[in-house]
Amino acid sequence: MIRTVVFFTFLLLASVSFGGGISKGFDALQQFNYFEAKKVFIKYLKKEPCAANYGLASIYFRNDNPFHSLDSALACIQVAEGTYNKTSDKTKSKLLKYGFDYLHIADLRAQISHELFLVELKAPNEQNLDKYQAKHLWASERFRAIEMRDSLGYLLATKLGTSVGFQQFMDKYPESKLKTKAQQEFYRLQYSEKTNSGMLSAYMNFEASFPNNPYVVDAQDQIYNLSTKNNTPLDYDVFIKKFPKNRNVEDAWRKLYQLYMVDFSKERIASFKEKYPNYPWMADLETEQALSETIFLPYKTGGLFGWMDQNGNILVKAQYNNAGFFKDGLAWAEKSGKYGFVNKANKVIVPFQFSSVTDFEKGRSIVELDTLYGCIDRTGAYTVPPQFKDLGIFTEGLMYAQKDSLYGYYDGFGNVRIQSQFDEAFSFENGRAKVIFQEGTGIIDQYGSYIVKPVYEELIPFTDSIMVIENGDFYEFLKLKGEQKLNLKVDEVGALHNDRALVEFDGKIGYINSKAELVIPFKYEPFTNVRQEGSFEGNYAKIALKGKYGVIDKTGKVIIPAAYPKMGAVGTLIAIEKAGKWGFIDLNNQWKIQPLYESAESFSDGLGIVQNMTLYGTVNSAGKVVIPIEFTTINKIDKTHYNVTKGAKNGIYSSTGQQLVPAEYNRMQRVNDDWYALFKGTELHYFQLSTNTLVIPKL
Repeated sequence: MIRTVVFFTFLLLASVSFGGGISKGFDALQQFNYFEAKKVFIKYLKKEPCAANYGLASIYFRNDNPFHSLDSALACIQVAEGTYNKTSDKTKSKLLKYGFDYLHIADLRAQISHELFLVELKAPNEQNLDKYQAKHLWASERFRAIEMRDSLGYLLATKLGTSVGFQQFMDKYPESKLKTKAQQEFYRLQYSEKTNSGMLSAYMNFEASFPNNPYVVDAQDQIYNLSTKNNTPLDYDVFIKKFPKNRNVEDAWRKLYQLYMVDFSKERIASFKEKYPNYPWMADLETEQALSETIFLPYKTGGLFGWMDQNGNILVKAQYNNAGFFKDGLAWAEKSGKYGFVNKANKVIVPFQFSSVTDFEKGRSIVELDTLYGCIDRTGAYTVPPQFKDLGIFTEGLMYAQKDSLYGYYDGFGNVRIQSQFDEAFSFENGRAKVIFQEGTGIIDQYGSYIVKPVYEELIPFTDSIMVIENGDFYEFLKLKGEQKLNLKVDEVGALHNDRALVEFDGKIGYINSKAELVIPFKYEPFTNVRQEGSFEGNYAKIALKGKYGVIDKTGKVIIPAAYPKMGAVGTLIAIEKAGKWGFIDLNNQWKIQPLYESAESFSDGLGIVQNMTLYGTVNSAGKVVIPIEFTTINKIDKTHYNVTKGAKNGIYSSTGQQLVPAEYNRMQRVNDDWYALFKGTELHYFQLSTNTLVIPKL
């Protein structure tokens, strides 16, 4: 459009003729007499350099004459632009009729730059585009030329794939918009090139030689991992002394402390303080030492939580909306809908800022902030900033995480260890993790390499060296070493117990050993709960044959013939029905308790559960009632405790028949190996299994 304006300006003035001087050149130009115009303009180059060069630029720019040359047009218009201010007002006034002013000069210069840019677009290359942007500082196309130049230069550096290539790019174009991206690639490649041996010395040299490279943090992590690969107190002690500036030193201190504090006793803390006087959190140890032997239990009153000791004495008054148990010296608490952590002195260690948290495990807690998950250490500092949609627990130095739609694995500091590529991922165990990739299930190692390729519907661990694979309507067995399939296909597989696992094929039950070898043939019949009751308990398993039940041993020898229409699971005494009543036989097939009950469950740890008149209790091997037959339900908790109910109320009895907790609680919940939480209305009480103690807060 600009070019058209200039062209029509000359046409409108074509009918006007001014004799004399440089005007003759513009008159000739308007008459398209390029030879005459050029002759006049060249004659006046010294006397009227601006006007003459403007005229020549107009001739060279037009492509309807033999003098067309964009390079010549550019040279002339630059002289015209540079000498316009030296042109006399008289000349400016005289030539204004021909459209000679600075605006038209600038407009023609822009048109020339535009046409030259179009020339560059025909075969763009980095060098020519750089020359263009340097010579056309006024051109609107200059910034596009710079972007194209930078893109081509960046592409070349990418193809080279070396840190030197990206360094050269940054040196040539220090103001490029791609500099940040190039800098990142430079750092990454520099790190890769200098540490590709994977040796400790390589990471140490890298850290010393390139302190400004952001991958120094990864080098420090590798130094840390390689130095402490045996995970012993000595490893961490040596690491702290040898690498005092490594960013993992605090973590090393905490791991050293955790490994040393095998029992978290008062004496052990004192020993640690004496052995490691430079421990950074000595004040915390003083507090932990004072409170280490005190059990803190959350209690509830007035809708708020605090902590009490195991005698019900209040240690921390109720002030939180919710509270957890202390683990690793810290407990989570909720205040105004936000979660944080406090120590046993009720000092806030981690501020209340998270939507959810987990108990600390190995010095880490998974936290949720604004629907994203991250990880903190015991000080509350982020080891992994909240950036994930899903985050697994920290096991064996890695945790799975979902950042966008795919899963990968990260270390405790949020560094990528296995790139995001899986549709689903699971935690590492014994150096392996199950993953799902494009609907196939596989197993990877800690480096992300496949131990088992993701081509199976499902993978279930059988032993450390054998997996059960689901393949359509049947199961097969796969040796991990070499992914070798074993010559066995079954319809169902049970868990391995005492070197025997129940398998079903074509409607028959048999048993295999830990090598997936069939040791008891497929000749028994499936029955209700066969995977549970048909599995080996010790040396014996319940079997069915021709609709009746018996017992075999590990060799397949019949211990109790399949002669009973109804039988309980294998136990020290086995529940048997006879003539509509249940009693108990021993493994010698001798009656020990005559059939007197409506129903019964086989003996476990010295007691059998029995039912009379719709109510349940327990009896011992002599047939004597131990737990009264007066409960709606009765279920075993562990070897010495039973949960009983009367209607909807729960209680606890011992295996000796002692009532430990009256049946008056609405709900019972096991909170750890030793404690049950008991809920009655708004009250929260506890029962300790190891001491048979009922704890009620002394409010």
